[in-house]
Amino acid sequence: MDESAEQPRIPGVKYRPVKRFREETTEIDGVASTRTVGYDAWEPVPPREWDDLILNGATAVAVGFTAIAVAGGTASIGGLLSPLVPGVVAYGMGSVFAIAWMNCLAFEWMNRTRPSRARPAMVAGWFFLLLSMGAVVAYGHTKDALWAGAFGACVDLIAKGSWWLLLREYAVPLDAGVAHWLQDQEQKLAGRALLGKRMRRLNRQAAYQQAMGGTEFRAAGAILASADASRRGPSQPSVREAAPVAVAEPAPAAPVAPQPAPPAAPTVAASAAPLEKSVPSVPPADEQQAPVPPVDPAAPPVPPVEPVTPEPTPAANPQVTAIDRPSIGAICRDAIGANPKVTDDDLLTAVLKAGHPNRRTLADTVRRSAQRIDPNRKAS
Repeated sequence: MDESAEQPRIPGVKYRPVKRFREETTEIDGVASTRTVGYDAWEPVPPREWDDLILNGATAVAVGFTAIAVAGGTASIGGLLSPLVPGVVAYGMGSVFAIAWMNCLAFEWMNRTRPSRARPAMVAGWFFLLLSMGAVVAYGHTKDALWAGAFGACVDLIAKGSWWLLLREYAVPLDAGVAHWLQDQEQKLAGRALLGKRMRRLNRQAAYQQAMGGTEFRAAGAILASADASRRGPSQPSVREAAPVAVAEPAPAAPVAPQPAPPAAPTVAASAAPLEKSVPSVPPADEQQAPVPPVDPAAPPVPPVEPVTPEPTPAANPQVTAIDRPSIGAICRDAIGANPKVTDDDLLTAVLKAGHPNRRTLADTVRRSAQRIDPNRKAS
């Protein structure tokens, strides 16, 4: 049966014949065989889009006008400049005048839905157009054909006007809310793309510096890692930087009244003698006649501190200046200076004895500090 006879026709609608295909299966003795069979059918023809045809025609006309304007402007301005520069350069310079306002058209098209951003490109395009027209008029004046130059300059004006009308057809200003939403989305996409490019560039630079940086790059990385580890450590009281000195043994504290296992109060070796003279034995509570210096027997023992150059203190109220523990770099520098073949384990032990907390990254920090002090040493 003809398939086209089964399709109903709608009055007033145009149809066109088309070739279609369908599958047909033939089965003999339980064995099926399928083949593709073509048949004729009719399909409705959509109405012609005259708006699209007219718009395409207007675009083609604008393109043609632009080509003629570029050719005429290049020839005119090139002839005007040929007495000054070589011919090839003169005609290349002549093409710049027309290409300049055409370049502005591209920016107008990209911002056709945002008039505020398209306005600078529009103003610049008209300015470049006036320059091009003035050059063509000047060339006509040099040839004693001022009117010919003026009419030739109008070709650029016609081409630019054609594009201006065409862009107005496509430029549909958006509502304020829709424009703001669109701008937010564009900013997010642009920011993501820019951040991805920056990260890719930084990763390439880091890989190159890691491969080609050498000892200096590794030393700089160790310094930054050490500073970061120091910042992450527990806060310590800030003291004046001094040259590395040996840790002095704590001096015994002055005897006090019998108490249940009172701990000794250590002092700095340099100030032990004045402290012993100024802190007498504390008599029993019923025999106390005068206040004693600020020594609390029940206070926990003070950790050993480094001696520094003693400063004069008032005899009536002696003070003990607390000194921070030495830095990891100072400990490693002293140990390597005393024994260049000291191992990393010995350095780690010395750092722990100095009072540094046993963090997870302490061993790696000690190793990098030793490598920075002595670049020729081998990790052990």
